[in-house]
Amino acid sequence: MFNSIPNRKVYEQVIEQIQQNILSGDLKKGDKLPSERELCELMNISRASVREAIRVLEAMGVIESIHGEGNFICTNPEKSLLQPLSMIFKLNNGKSQDIFELRKILEIESSKLAANRATNIDCRELLNIVNQMEEETLNENRNEILVKLDKEFHNKLASMSKNYLIECLFTTSSMLFEKFIEDARCEIIKKDSADKFLLCQHKEICDAIINKNEELSIKAMKDHMDYVEKIIIDIND
Repeated sequence: MFNSIPNRKVYEQVIEQIQQNILSGDLKKGDKLPSERELCELMNISRASVREAIRVLEAMGVIESIHGEGNFICTNPEKSLLQPLSMIFKLNNGKSQDIFELRKILEIESSKLAANRATNIDCRELLNIVNQMEEETLNENRNEILVKLDKEFHNKLASMSKNYLIECLFTTSSMLFEKFIEDARCEIIKKDSADKFLLCQHKEICDAIINKNEELSIKAMKDHMDYVEKIIIDIND
């Protein structure tokens, strides 16, 4: 029933020490690690073990190596979450509905938090995006620009939540569901009336957040996501 436990490889212990230093706050984003020679001396280990640990941490997205400068704690660690999230999605035969349900949860909660936490600058920037949407709605060649502005609007909301984990998860999951949302947006903007309705929904979300109306921001976002979900279902049927 039980097997003997083998000794841990040295490089795994190096990885653990670096991770512990990150979790304790001793190492922060952008911090430079000691050189390979210094790590060898500090830990009394071979350079091969240090190099293997660095290689693994770099593959994980924890460390970034800059030629001629050294190894640094990654300044954009959320990128490292995308690959495992994509793998989980594929290995579990994920469906577009799974992606959309995740987005819906993140969007509604982001809107709720934004209504309470958005700064005046945040509100001005969000309103500016909506105003650009309105201008482009009148443009015959609006498709590509409106898709870009739609992404900016929702990314801004995630940022306005002031919750780094929500923003991080939103960013890393975006590549999974962007294709479905883009298809929906392209389908919507084929019809002027539907596109104008979508603009009104973005305005309602924006107004609710600017007025710090948490309840209305939740309702406005839920209505918006329900509408987009219907479009996605129609596309996939």
